[in-house]
Amino acid sequence: MAGGTAVLNVLRRRRGDDLQAIAKTPWWEAHLKYFFIAPSLALLAVMAVFPAIMSWRMAFARVTFKLGELEIEPIGFANFTKVFSDNLIIGSTIRTGVWVLVVVSAEIVVGLIIAFLMSKLHSRARMVFTAALIIPLVLPPVSVGAGWLVMMDVNFGVLNYLLSLVGIEQQLWLADDRTALPSIMLIDIWQSSMFVFILMYAGILSLPQDPYEAAAIDGASPWQIFRDVTIPLLRPTFVVVLLLRTLDAARIADRMLVMTRGGPGSSTETVTLSIYKYAFTHFNFGYASALSVMFQVVLIILATFYIRRILQS
Repeated sequence: MAGGTAVLNVLRRRRGDDLQAIAKTPWWEAHLKYFFIAPSLALLAVMAVFPAIMSWRMAFARVTFKLGELEIEPIGFANFTKVFSDNLIIGSTIRTGVWVLVVVSAEIVVGLIIAFLMSKLHSRARMVFTAALIIPLVLPPVSVGAGWLVMMDVNFGVLNYLLSLVGIEQQLWLADDRTALPSIMLIDIWQSSMFVFILMYAGILSLPQDPYEAAAIDGASPWQIFRDVTIPLLRPTFVVVLLLRTLDAARIADRMLVMTRGGPGSSTETVTLSIYKYAFTHFNFGYASALSVMFQVVLIILATFYIRRILQS
């Protein structure tokens, strides 16, 4: 009993010494952590917060240039109501939805298959193939678009040349409104599937082995193990991949801007590309800001839904 009391007294004295040391610490040293993050917060405020505030302000106004100055005239919700009668925006919204549905679904399937096959290889082979597979992922989308634009050229592209070797006629990859969007979809799937592969591959390697051993003892086939064990265990990874890829795919604009500028006609024009054109081609900043605000709200709702699913998982 006496020994326990002595230990408590020693701990109290140490705690008192620690409190005194903290009290004597200069204020700048006690708050040093805030000094380290201050530059990042200042940059975030300048590059993100201020533009967002200005965007919301201009969304409710008519923005014009007069004598080199920006004039903002409040007009209420006129920009927002105009959206529902703009056939170009309605078409680009439908096109963006189709884009997200097709590319995200295909990328999840392709990435999962590659990750599953990769997990069955020897460790050295995994390293070599993984390094090769992530090469498309690290390439800038603009550079990828420019490269595929050359390869898909009607007259001098390598794809049409390869097709001619097997007797297939030339294809108007990006010059036909029926094939332009599917062609860009294939390029996006080729590049972004590697992002899905990395996440799925990490998820598969982190799965517990007990369910697999139990399934093998019960005589389950490889397909049954994959369907009834691997897929359910990867559900949290699926939700994360779906969230990240949906948000990223919905914001697609750079690839279209480089390869087709939304054409032929408006067959490859997405919401973000329409916003860009309204702002920097037609200089209708008020309407472009309203479109941007509405697009942000939709993405926030989607992100909230997915995050809730992640927390539930």
